[in-house]
Amino acid sequence: MLKREEIEYIKQKYPKGTPIHLYSMAGETTVPPGSRGIVDHVDDIGQIHMKWENGSCLALNVEEDRFDIITEQDKISEKKEQEFIDKVNEILGKTDFLLLNMSCNSENTSYAAEKLLAMHQAFEEVYGEGYVEEKYGMVTMPAVVRGRESGIQALALVTLDLESSGEHWGTTFLSPGGPLVQGHAELTEEQKRAIKEYYIPYDYWYTPLVERDHHVNFTDMPESVADIRRLVDEYLVAGQSQTMEGPK
Repeated sequence: MLKREEIEYIKQKYPKGTPIHLYSMAGETTVPPGSRGIVDHVDDIGQIHMKWENGSCLALNVEEDRFDIITEQDKISEKKEQEFIDKVNEILGKTDFLLLNMSCNSENTSYAAEKLLAMHQAFEEVYGEGYVEEKYGMVTMPAVVRGRESGIQALALVTLDLESSGEHWGTTFLSPGGPLVQGHAELTEEQKRAIKEYYIPYDYWYTPLVERDHHVNFTDMPESVADIRRLVDEYLVAGQSQTMEGPK
C-alpha cells in the first residue's frame, strides 16, 4: 500500500489532462500496450484514473503498470517517425519484393542496393544528415539483416532506442511476400515459421550514423552485406567529403 506522501506525489506528477503512453498493464488486455490516454484524476489510494483512446476508463497502478508521460519531444519524435514511415511506404509501394529478395541473395545486388539507398535518403530527408540525435529516442531506420544460421539476407527496418546506446527493439523484415513485423500479433503461423526459418537469429547493419551503439559490429560485416550497402556507403562518403570541403 502506498504511503500518504507517495499518493500526494502521484497527484502532483499526474494532474488532470496529463497525456500517457502505456507500455503494459498488469493482468489486463482491455487497454493494449501502446495505447494512449489522458489522466482524469488520481484517487485517494494513488490509482490514476484514465480516459483511454479506445474508450476504456481503467485506472493505472504505479506499482504494477508500465507507462510514461508523453512529452513535447515525444510528439516531435512520433511525427518524424510517421513522416519517415510514409516515405518508406511510398518506396515499398513500387517495390517488387520477390525481385528484392533475389537481389539480396545473389551476385547482382543492384536492385537491393538501390532500394536501400532510397530508404536511406528518405531517412535523411526526415532526420537530416550526419549522426541521428539521441533526443529522438526510439527510431526506425533502414538496414540489411542476415540470418546467422540460414545466411539469408534481406532489407529491413530496425527500431533502436538511441537513448539506450542503440538497444534493438524490433525488426520489420522485407520478405519475398512483403513486410513482416517480428512479434506482431497478426502474423499468421506460416509467417511466424518463415521468420524463424529464414532469419532467426540474425545480425543487422543499419545505414544511418548512430553514436554510442555498442551492439553492432560494422568492422566484421560480410562482403555480401557490404555489397548491398555499397551505394549508401558511397553516398555517405560523398556527403562527408562535401562537408569537409565546404561550400565553393
